[in-house]
Amino acid sequence: MKFNEYLKSCRQKYNLTQEELVQELYNFDDIFEGLDIGTFSRWERGATKPNMDKHISIVKYFKTKSNHILSCFENTDRHNIEDELCKMGIKNLIGHSKEHILNFPTKSFKVDDISIKHLRSSDDIEAVLQMPYAVVENLTGNVYNLSFKNIKDWALHPSNLFLLSEYKEEFAGILFTLRLKPDIFQKIIDFEMDLKDISLDDFASFTEMGCNLPMVFFAYNDKSSTLLILRYYAHLIANQDVIKSIGAVPLLEGAKKIVQKMNMKYYKEKNVAQGTLCSYYAPLSEVLINEAVLKMIFHKQDCPQDN
Repeated sequence: MKFNEYLKSCRQKYNLTQEELVQELYNFDDIFEGLDIGTFSRWERGATKPNMDKHISIVKYFKTKSNHILSCFENTDRHNIEDELCKMGIKNLIGHSKEHILNFPTKSFKVDDISIKHLRSSDDIEAVLQMPYAVVENLTGNVYNLSFKNIKDWALHPSNLFLLSEYKEEFAGILFTLRLKPDIFQKIIDFEMDLKDISLDDFASFTEMGCNLPMVFFAYNDKSSTLLILRYYAHLIANQDVIKSIGAVPLLEGAKKIVQKMNMKYYKEKNVAQGTLCSYYAPLSEVLINEAVLKMIFHKQDCPQDN
């Protein structure tokens, strides 16, 4: 989606004239001081565009018009959101961690030959689950003290998201996140509860507010990792009304950089034999409304920028 299309769609949704919206933006944020109808009209036509600070402020303004973080996206199907997201924006967002994204030759990997599906659609779930368990165990020295049964029970729970990337039906990457009840999530990032002690009763259902805890991210190359993250952000946007916060408890430096790029902030730390285990946290609104994500959501417009 282009930003001018979003702007017009939201204005019309809330039955605002251009004059009314200009006045409301001026009242909402001093950054819009001096904004006139002519400038706004050019933004909406796509003749010019606002700078990124104004992009962000406009999205935040429309957030106040409803209970949705990304207003005008709340009823959009995940598949449609995924089709709209900018893959180049995702590459800029996640960066490159050699611990999590390998460097298998990408020329032989055609995007059309890579599929992203949920674990539950796999023909051999038991075999597939050996990979995330091995990643946790080998890369971290299993600092989390998780068993294979932990991984299997969590992965098969309908509330959790376990994405599998395949290249011509062969394994190419995974992205595994838990959907926890808010009080359990808080105990995890406060280090008052160990991951291994999470039970099936601790997961939030699709009909109640939950918090998202990414567990494992691993891909053979940039193309596979990009498609996994694309699907994950489409999931976050499509389910924005029932996700309160996102957090993580990474040990590896590469994982810490990834969660920081996702706009999660350092929260607490705990010393372990393998090093320092840190927790990171952010409300979903901060994960979704920032420059990196908006560049992913809104396609680049080749038009002059108004300051």
